[in-house]
Amino acid sequence: METVEFHTTPDGKVVYKTSGSEEKRLTKFSRNILMPLMVMVKVRFPECYSRLITLYDRTSKSKTVSDETILRMMERFIRCNFGEHDLLTQDIVHDILHFEEVKCPLRGGFCHDENIICKPRGVIKLSPAEKEVAELYVQGFTFKTIAERLDRKPATVKTYLLRIKGKLKVKNCREIIQALRMMNL
Repeated sequence: METVEFHTTPDGKVVYKTSGSEEKRLTKFSRNILMPLMVMVKVRFPECYSRLITLYDRTSKSKTVSDETILRMMERFIRCNFGEHDLLTQDIVHDILHFEEVKCPLRGGFCHDENIICKPRGVIKLSPAEKEVAELYVQGFTFKTIAERLDRKPATVKTYLLRIKGKLKVKNCREIIQALRMMNL
């Protein structure tokens, strides 16, 4: 999935626009959008996926999820995380999710699904050393400065950044910062 912008219309419909296309309503036939998004949610936010399945899959004994259920699950995920109509950035760019601050009257302690469905936390497993390097990298330090601060060799820090890049499934080191922020890590 290259780039996608979602928003919710005033009458409650979820619509999307991909690069170079016109705005379309999200339906169960929007498999080219729904399936990759569902896979991203399932892999990156398993607690969110599990909660969505619990809420929307009435036949959870079945191993396959119906198209209608996938639509309802992803509509909820989109409404809670991308529902605002903005022109600042696309919501999905090269498999990186750009969560938005969605106005919701239940945010701030009233929503049982906050930090689960709404603003979900990712589960990328970083080692303690990788976490240290990632935190400094997100703050804007270069790998050489990080090496000095942590009393490590620059080559070691580069190796950690390469491992982090692989775990996050991003294409370059610049996207590490973006991905860590967007996954709430």
